[in-house]
Amino acid sequence: MLAVDVRQALRDGRTVEESAARAWRFSARTVDQHGDFLLAFVDGGVCVGAFEIRGSRADDGGGGKYLFDLAPARRFRWALGRRLPLPPGRNPARILTGQHLREFLDAEPRRAFGTGQD
Repeated sequence: MLAVDVRQALRDGRTVEESAARAWRFSARTVDQHGDFLLAFVDGGVCVGAFEIRGSRADDGGGGKYLFDLAPARRFRWALGRRLPLPPGRNPARILTGQHLREFLDAEPRRAFGTGQD
């Protein structure tokens, strides 16, 4: 799962989805292995968008950046407004794997109660 800091793009007047879809620096391998979903966050790691990555392509400008074709990810809407368990660092483009991904997935309310209900 990928996560991106959309704070600056939102200041520029873009929507959360537009901000999340813009060019982000990830390696081709990272996009291939972890590019199923993308979470958008702002100050303090608060989630403001959750998207399914429908497609991606390398930015024509180069520099190892990727543009994403996104659709709202209904299954992660519960995360909106919650603090994400982001890996440490200041990079605006992050990868949720291992412990951080498990912590995120385990925070889903229906998982905590085991109801399986939406």
